[in-house]
Amino acid sequence: MQPYVHQFANFLRAHLNSISVGLIATLLMLYGASINNYFKRITRSIPFWGRFALFVVLCSVGYAFASSQLVRLLKMALCQLSDLPLIGVIVGCFLLLAFLAKSGKDI
Repeated sequence: MQPYVHQFANFLRAHLNSISVGLIATLLMLYGASINNYFKRITRSIPFWGRFALFVVLCSVGYAFASSQLVRLLKMALCQLSDLPLIGVIVGCFLLLAFLAKSGKDI
């Protein structure tokens, strides 16, 4: 059984960048609306054009920077895991995100 676990873990390691992007993108998709609503609430006192400009900056720079850094950090954290914990964490994260999407009525 151990060779199969090792082989599967190596397959996952070869695709850690894509896995990290998938996890972070799903997380941002699930909570992006909440982040936008919070941002809208704290910028309510700013005139429309200022709010619009800040929203464009949040979406273009903020989300891009956050996702690139979170993907990098997640990939580094996953690289440190041994075979069985790596498989467990990846499967657990995708199951957790699926549960969060289901409970949030996103699916």
